[in-house]
Amino acid sequence: MPDILFVGIGGFVGAQARYGLSNLVGRKYGTAFPYGTFLINVSGSFLLALFLSLAARAILADAAFRWLIAVGFCGGYTTFSTYTYETMTLIREGKLAKGLVTNLLGSLLSGLVGAVAGVWLGNTL
Repeated sequence: MPDILFVGIGGFVGAQARYGLSNLVGRKYGTAFPYGTFLINVSGSFLLALFLSLAARAILADAAFRWLIAVGFCGGYTTFSTYTYETMTLIREGKLAKGLVTNLLGSLLSGLVGAVAGVWLGNTL
């Protein structure tokens, strides 16, 4: 199967996962703050770091898995562009603390923690 199909399949599944989780979180916690995007950024950072850590140790080294998971799924799932747009919107609406501190810095630091946890877990399995 050509690499582009693995990317496409992974991207489709990742985008659907993002859509479903974002809607679920929005219904549960509301949309005054982008909780769904926040959760997706952190979990996406964790999943990509975990996968790439396992791939680097040849546990999931097949190139097809890299295209399917790292490029396709994680690319369709993560929401960095949405994250920056929602941060800008919060700031524009006068919610400076929520925009800069909670969303911008909170997502960045939590994403780094997720990546560290993914690398740690990937290296201990």
